[in-house]
Amino acid sequence: RVNGVLKSIVLSGNELGAEGWCAIFAALRDNKENTIESWELSGQRINAEIAKVLAEYVSVSGVLNSIDLRFNGLLGDEGKGAIRDAVNGREGFELEM
Repeated sequence: RVNGVLKSIVLSGNELGAEGWCAIFAALRDNKENTIESWELSGQRINAEIAKVLAEYVSVSGVLNSIDLRFNGLLGDEGKGAIRDAVNGREGFELEM
């Protein structure tokens, strides 16, 4: 018997757009059983709209402890602020922007 758990996701090179990313992060936000600990999202064209939904997911995820958002020049101050607020006070959280 195999009991696998998804812990890390790398979706480099995908052009999911705002609709795709927002759908993924909203679904994870609403799924209290998700076990994802790490997201590698560098260079994914994450913008402020997506960052806000990502921040909502991050703020309710008890297991997520690492996000790489480097090379997302579209984040802007608003998007970066939303992500920083979501991880504020989470000891050991690794955030790269």
